[in-house]
Amino acid sequence: MSQETELKLSVPADRIEQLKSHPFWQEHAVQPPQTLHLGNTYFDTPDLRLNQAKVALRIREVNGQSIQTLKTRGESINGLTRRGEWEWPLSTNKLNGQILPSVWPAGLSDISIEQLKPLFTTDFYRTRWLLVWQSPFARVEAALDQGMVKSGNGSSPICELELELMEGDESALMAIASALQHCFELTPSDQSKAEKGFQLIANRHSKLSRANDRILPKQ
Repeated sequence: MSQETELKLSVPADRIEQLKSHPFWQEHAVQPPQTLHLGNTYFDTPDLRLNQAKVALRIREVNGQSIQTLKTRGESINGLTRRGEWEWPLSTNKLNGQILPSVWPAGLSDISIEQLKPLFTTDFYRTRWLLVWQSPFARVEAALDQGMVKSGNGSSPICELELELMEGDESALMAIASALQHCFELTPSDQSKAEKGFQLIANRHSKLSRANDRILPKQ
C-alpha cells in the first residue's frame, strides 16, 4: 500500500496563466514543467456504494496509457488529504477486477466487477513541476489542473493546484502554499474531483425529483 498525502488549493480561473508562468517554479523546480492531457472515467455501483464508503475507482488515460487507480477512505482537513492509493497499468481501457481483491475494502466485498459502471468523467490539462523544498526538506510534485468534470449534461470546472508529497516532511506542503499565497488567492479545498462528479449526479437526481413532483397529479 502507498499513502497519498497532498494539499489541494482552488485557483481563480483568471489567474491560471499568471500562476503557471510565475518565477517561483524556476526557483524551486528541478526540471522543466511538463503538460499532459488527462482523461479519467470514474466507476461505482448504481446506488453509489463506493462513494458512500469514501472509495474512488477510476481509469486514467494519459499519453495512450491506461492506468487503473483505487483510492480508499482517508481524512481531509483544510485541503490536506491523506488516503490509501494503488495504481496498476492496463493493457486496455477496461476495468480489471482480478487485481482488486487484495486491496478491496472489506465492507464492499459483496460487490462484483459487473456491478461497477462508468458514472462521470474528468477532462483536464495538467502542468506539473517536481520541486525540492529545503526547509523543511521535501520533494513535492506540484500539479496545476484546468478542465471540467462531466456527468450527463452537467459539468463543473476544475481549476486547482495540487501539492503532493513525494518524500520528506509534509509540513513543506503548507510552506509552499504559504509562499505562493503571497502572490495569488489560493484557497484550501477538501473537495476532490470525484466528489465534484458525485455532486453533479446528486444535482441531476434532485432536478429529476422536482420535475416529477411538478407533473404528478394533485390529490
